Amino acid sequence: MGKDSKTLCKWDKDEIKDNLKELKKIVAEPRYVCKKCGRAAKKEEHLCKPEPLDK
Repeated sequence: MGKDSKTLCKWDKDEIKDNLKELKKIVAEPRYVCKKCGRAAKKEEHLCKPEPLDK
């Protein structure tokens, strides 16, 4: 399953468990937070409603 086409917000528990190494890269040094679910990521493309953390 390609994670590039799916935002982190939509990952389920099994996807998180199976792709933990990739998840660690996505959330390392977060610059954005999702206004919908509260997840954080380095790049806005990984979230469905990104908001910069420095605002």
